[in-house]
Amino acid sequence: MPNAVTIVRAGRVVPAHDQPAILDGAVAVAGEKIEAVGSFKELVTQYPDADIIGGDDFLLIPGLINGHGHGRGLSDFQRGALDNTLESWLFDTRKYVPVATYDDLSLSAIRLLKCGVTTTMHNHLLKNPADFEQEFDEGLRAYRDAGIRVQFNPGVRNDNPFIYGDNTAFLTELPDELRKVLTTPPPVGSLSADNFVDVVNHLHAQHNTDMTRIGFGPLAPQWCTDELLLDVRSAAKKLNVPIHVHAVQSIFQKIYGLEFLKKTLVQHMYDIGFLGKGVVIGHCVWPTEDDIKLLAKSGAAVTHHPSCNLRVRNGVSPAFHMLKAGVLVGLGIDGKSINDDDDMIQEMKVCYLLNRLPSLELDSPHMTARQVFQMTTTNNAKLLGFENQIGRLEPGLFADMALIDYKSMAFPFVDPSHDPIDTLMYRGAGRYVDTVMVNGKVVVKAGKVLIIDEGAVGERLAEAASRPRSDQEKALAKAMDTLKEQVKKYYDGWTQKVDPKPFMMTNSRVDGL
Repeated sequence: MPNAVTIVRAGRVVPAHDQPAILDGAVAVAGEKIEAVGSFKELVTQYPDADIIGGDDFLLIPGLINGHGHGRGLSDFQRGALDNTLESWLFDTRKYVPVATYDDLSLSAIRLLKCGVTTTMHNHLLKNPADFEQEFDEGLRAYRDAGIRVQFNPGVRNDNPFIYGDNTAFLTELPDELRKVLTTPPPVGSLSADNFVDVVNHLHAQHNTDMTRIGFGPLAPQWCTDELLLDVRSAAKKLNVPIHVHAVQSIFQKIYGLEFLKKTLVQHMYDIGFLGKGVVIGHCVWPTEDDIKLLAKSGAAVTHHPSCNLRVRNGVSPAFHMLKAGVLVGLGIDGKSINDDDDMIQEMKVCYLLNRLPSLELDSPHMTARQVFQMTTTNNAKLLGFENQIGRLEPGLFADMALIDYKSMAFPFVDPSHDPIDTLMYRGAGRYVDTVMVNGKVVVKAGKVLIIDEGAVGERLAEAASRPRSDQEKALAKAMDTLKEQVKKYYDGWTQKVDPKPFMMTNSRVDGL
């Protein structure tokens, strides 16, 4: 029996970043797939018995894709960590009162869905390496129950646990009690570099579907040995799945490569045979011009996290320069949106504005709204392994899409000559998303998630996070505070070792004449 057809109607339909808007357009959906795209008049004639949702006041776009995230239903700020420079801030994130993985990821999925995200990348950072099986199970189940498509990448690290450099020497300078806490080995059977590839292979065999894709998330070249990275590269090629890492995120990571490896981290990844198609580098704030050429040459991709990079004081990634050089660049929230609420539309706006910094000319090339839209749809689809499956509204692709209340977004008036994507970039926000469809199923209606009780999930998280810390948790928090101060001393003076020459001009401290 053929699937029933649903027609999604909108006054403006933008099928893809490289397609013009269709006025009074529509998309016909049957089962999980898109059947047809065209004018509403044509489709209602072709499918006279179809159910109809939407209307003339809406903008219809492909479902947005979050290219990088960690599934933080409760944000780092909500859990007690004030934003600061990455290398010191990370230790504040180790002081959290534990919450259930299922609830944490469920709330993250709910927020993403409500702002039009239909697919997200999840790099899972374990709360407890000994409980990795339970955490992975809860995480995968959370996304499945929410009805959002996910590319799930377990994370692992086995190098430079405290600082970039000689960690053994660093530990010898610490107080005995702190050193004992930091060097206590994890329980036998924990996730580690030794069993990581086998664990991910098993997850892939058990859970890889069109809605759930399994990949690899070794944290970074500065946090993983070359041996681990190459083992992962080999395994990922066999499974044909992506690898997501974090690199050249901060100036300290840049200096680490130059000081300890005698080359940039991008050059190092290329030299050992790790860099290439299927490898995605998160952040990439501090690449050199030669690094960008290597990224383009190798086919590696980058995800740009503009709000996160601002919040943890990394800087501004030269995303537009990478795009111009032919690098595949996507967009990710990374759990730190500009308003702390995982609003992907606002993240697109931050990306758009940051890549229009002064050029010192009256007119010059800059990132356009359509390029940001491309980063958030087709580019993210490619780098997550969903190329030609999502990111566009075309027959045969999965029916992932979002209806946005264009009338309210444009109230009281927007010049009709404007491209709807420009209007989305200038005036859009997650609150204008009305209906979201994933895999042919409506999961958000009138701005509310239909499948999961958001209030109940939030109440469970609040109860768990607000309980008093145990004595052991208090001791850990104290240890992290002490460690953070030692780490600050270690990095003192590092930034004087380099003389940066930015890709973008923002101001000048001298007259310059």
